[in-house]
Amino acid sequence: MQETDPRLRHWRTRLAARAEEAATAVGAIPGVAGVVLGGSFGRGEHWPLSDLDLIVVGAGRPVAELAAEVDQCAYQLSEMWGTSGIYTAVDAGRLTFDAGELGEDPAGRMDDHRWLHGLDKVYGGRPARDDDGVASALLELSARRRFDEAVVGRRVEAWLATARRSLADAERRADDDATAAWIAVRQAATAIAEVATERWGERAGSLGRYWTLFEARAHRHGDPAFADRLLTAAHAHPTPPVDVPEWLADRIALSYEARQLVGEDVTPEQNARDNQLAYAGLYHRRFPRSAYTWMRPPPDAGVRAAVGALRTLARL
Repeated sequence: MQETDPRLRHWRTRLAARAEEAATAVGAIPGVAGVVLGGSFGRGEHWPLSDLDLIVVGAGRPVAELAAEVDQCAYQLSEMWGTSGIYTAVDAGRLTFDAGELGEDPAGRMDDHRWLHGLDKVYGGRPARDDDGVASALLELSARRRFDEAVVGRRVEAWLATARRSLADAERRADDDATAAWIAVRQAATAIAEVATERWGERAGSLGRYWTLFEARAHRHGDPAFADRLLTAAHAHPTPPVDVPEWLADRIALSYEARQLVGEDVTPEQNARDNQLAYAGLYHRRFPRSAYTWMRPPPDAGVRAAVGALRTLARL
């Protein structure tokens, strides 16, 4: 029997301790009136490599100013934890609200990334700091409105707009930067997957497990053929192994063991695919001149054909 990677031992205890530390550090920032633990950890659906999602409600400081300080705090926590040998990302700052905004209709705010992503991240979470009940107010708003018809309709519109922009970007880059073009194609495919997820009345998440979880979701809703067409168009099905950097190879191996620990139904090939697609986008965002072969399909895959197929699939 294979011994568990030491980095995955006691993972529940580690994440709980780090969540408490992060909530305390962020909650101590001047102007923070409420902190919600959202995402998979807040809902109790976390796995060993989960990020920690902290959604902040402020009072008395401009949102952008407060968000910048929260983001810096989150980055420093993740960096410090990484010295232990296992990194836990803290996603905080970009989803910062002002207490005065909580009375607004979220359906009219879906063009604001904070509301588009924040109302979803908060859903099912729990308060970690709740001065004057502002964290509870945000949680109640999400519970009441996240899946109502108006909000879902606006979310679908927002994701379709993202798909259109990404496909237009892929076309512009097709001849001079194939790597960037394919990353844009995969971003469009993800947006289309989000549209399907909204229409099924579910929510997505877990970047490093995205496509396998989407395939499972499509099967639950009786539409595996749609998932197959989407992944085929974006060249996002599992492929034979390719050479990846050592850090990504390590992440792939650690991810597979972590997924097995929580009983997820995933093959090694699906796990490798999920991580390669996730990290190709993240890596290219930080290093836009990067053009490694692991970041895109084989040279005979056509960007324009993929763009056309995705437009047809999403009726764009």
